[in-house]
Order: sequence, then C-alpha cells, then structure tokens
Amino acid sequence: MKRYASMLGNTLLYVTMIVIAILLYNTVVNALLAWGTFGNGEQLPAQVFIVLILAIGLSWVAYTIKYRIRANAPSGGFIGMQQFTTLAWSRTAQLMLVGVAFALFYTAMMKLLLHHGVTDLSHFTEQYADVAVYYLIASAVINTALELILFIGILFNEVRRGIPTLWAVLIVSIIMAILQPGGPAMQLIGVGLGFLYGYTYIRTNSIWSVILIGCTFNVVFFTLVKTSAFDWIGSLNDVVLVLMIVVTAVYMAATLISRRVTLNKYGREG
Repeated sequence: MKRYASMLGNTLLYVTMIVIAILLYNTVVNALLAWGTFGNGEQLPAQVFIVLILAIGLSWVAYTIKYRIRANAPSGGFIGMQQFTTLAWSRTAQLMLVGVAFALFYTAMMKLLLHHGVTDLSHFTEQYADVAVYYLIASAVINTALELILFIGILFNEVRRGIPTLWAVLIVSIIMAILQPGGPAMQLIGVGLGFLYGYTYIRTNSIWSVILIGCTFNVVFFTLVKTSAFDWIGSLNDVVLVLMIVVTAVYMAATLISRRVTLNKYGREG
C-alpha cells in the first residue's frame, strides 16, 4: 500500500509542476507576448515549447527538493535516471522506421475515420494549415523530444518506483492523453502513444529510442500534411486504408517485440 501511495504522490507532484508551467505561461508569458492562452491561438508550437521548458525546469526543482529531504536520491540523479543510453546504428534505423510506420498508420487511420464522418483528427491538422513547413517540422522535433523527456524520462521513471511497470505505463498514458489536444479521438491515440513509448523505453533502456520514434513520426506526418501525399492517401478506398493500418501495426509490433537491448560495460547497446 505504501508503494502505491508513493506512486500517487509522485504522480501528483509532477502533474502539479506541469499545471504550474501552464499557469505561468498563461499569466506571465502570454501577458508579455499576447500569444493567446495555452492551447489557443496561432502560436501553438511556441506555446508548447515554453510550457515544456518550464515544466522540465520545475520538475528538476521538485526532484532536487524531494531527494534532499528524503536523502535517498537514485543513482545517476535527475539526468541519469532518464537513461540517455547510446543505441547501435542498426537499432536506430529500426526505431526510425517504426516512426515512419506510425506516421503512415496514423494518417491512414485519420483518413479512414474521415471517410466515416469522424473529423476530430482532421481538425487537429487544420490548425497547422498556415504554419510554415520548416517551422512546423523544427518545432515538432524539438517539442516532441522535450515532451518525451518530461513524460517518459521524468514522470514515468518517478511513478514506476516500486510498483508494477504496467501501472506506471497506464498512468503516464492517461496523463498524456488528457493533455493531448484535438478531442476524444486524439486522446485515444494519446493513450496508444503512451503505451508505445512506455513499452519501447522499457525494452531499450534508452530515452533516445522513444525520441527517435516520436521525432521521426512527427517529421514524416507533418511532411505528408504539407504535401499532396496527404490528400492522395485520403483518396484511397477503405480496404486499402485498412490494409495500410494492419501492415504498419504488425510491422511496429514485430519490430519492437523482436529483441531486448543489452548494454555493454560502457552503457552502450551491445
């Protein structure tokens, strides 16, 4: 029971840091720059960047204070616990292909749902229609890396101490989904993303693995959005879209389940 109370305490602590970061943005940054409240306006990528930086900084402060009081800080400290473990080039390529597959999976799913009148996912992409492609892709890469450091590197590692890993993955997935913009459909995908990232992180013992998947996904997806390929995929019939969804899902599952990473004495993938 004590372990689950600790899990709840850690969850509340770091979620509070995220909430404070959003409040700081709304009350201080927005007052100075007039970019709109968090989640609204034309500067969403910049808003997310600032909130993530604030949340990571506040999480570091919370982590430092907590373990000074408890005097039992984990080895490696705030940075070390996130496991910036070097991956082999072959594994790096595999994970990037998983990111490509997920972008195709997500696009096909979006278009299939759109064929059947579900527009939540398409509304999410429409808000980026007037954003320059280079700015969109650059911000997507940076924000994705920061988001995964916050939710997987920090929150997940703190939540999972002393409890079954599945519970930690579930909790972090739900939190990621709640904070995911774009409506219920996007939030359901957020849960799936949380499980994908959590499982990958556990299998690889490296935060770089989830950053690679997330950044590749965003680069490929937003490149599709900004080109005619996005509309072309939308012109495919339902059978082809379902086939694309199934093939990419099977590929992702097979790749991630294929093997667990082992580390050599230098902390690199062996």
